[in-house]
Amino acid sequence: MSPILNFAVLVDGENAQAKKYTDILSEVSNKGSIAIKWVYADWTNQTNKGWEGVIRETASSPKQQFHISKDAADHALIMDAIELICTNERINAICIVSSDGGFAGLAQRIREKGLHVMAIGNKHTPEYFRNTCHNFVYVENLNQDDEDKVPTEANDNSLDDLLVKAYWQLVGDSDDVYLGDLGTKIKQLDSAFDSRTYGYASLKKLIKNGSKQLIIYRELEDRCFVCLADDEGKIKATPAKGNSFAFLIHNGKEFYFKKEDLVSSSQWKSIKKNQTVSFQRASKQQGKSPCATNIKIVASTP
Repeated sequence: MSPILNFAVLVDGENAQAKKYTDILSEVSNKGSIAIKWVYADWTNQTNKGWEGVIRETASSPKQQFHISKDAADHALIMDAIELICTNERINAICIVSSDGGFAGLAQRIREKGLHVMAIGNKHTPEYFRNTCHNFVYVENLNQDDEDKVPTEANDNSLDDLLVKAYWQLVGDSDDVYLGDLGTKIKQLDSAFDSRTYGYASLKKLIKNGSKQLIIYRELEDRCFVCLADDEGKIKATPAKGNSFAFLIHNGKEFYFKKEDLVSSSQWKSIKKNQTVSFQRASKQQGKSPCATNIKIVASTP
């Protein structure tokens, strides 16, 4: 069982939005308990006046840092974070609230120390900062449900690429994967993955409504499982004699497969141009072509 996360929430008050702070704390609370809430800024600067009320309401501690140098508040946050992870044994998780890529080094240091590192920032946060975190959450996704946003599809099949990659890293002898395990693996591959980005409140709803490659296979009272969806395509050309590979076409896209990718390798000699086959998407590529697997002949060439 994973340990209960006890968070220190460290906020770059000159970068984060005060109006989103209560939603941020709610998001962190969903992951564990919050022991420390520190917000860093130069509070003598009137541009930070909007924080006063929300800091009182949330019982957070304002950390004053005069602008004696560039990024002085950031530096204070980093120094306090290092002290926390080295001296406070109660804290086993840090949440950095900022979109500033300069905190990537801190996130990496926290991770190397063996603590859980979470961050919350906007969608323009640099990738190298997001990738250093165990969990990165877009502030735009906070405090919304399925009705708040029109579902959208990822460009260039990037969503299904990620789902299929996670699936193949988990699948065993049974061909289905526990949904909870899939969610954990996806986060390992992309710390910023969030079903809310695509307009769905949960991974389960996202797969049911937004994925073309994975389907919900079994739903039980306490858990559900996913498996690969079947697609249909046509053989691009009859394999040349001596070849053990071929291509199929699906929605105008070329997929590569080998003889051993057939459900029954004895069907290899029967494959002909324009023959209809069912297949599932593999996680690997051959050059620019994605790969297919579990191929079955479903119709003969007219």
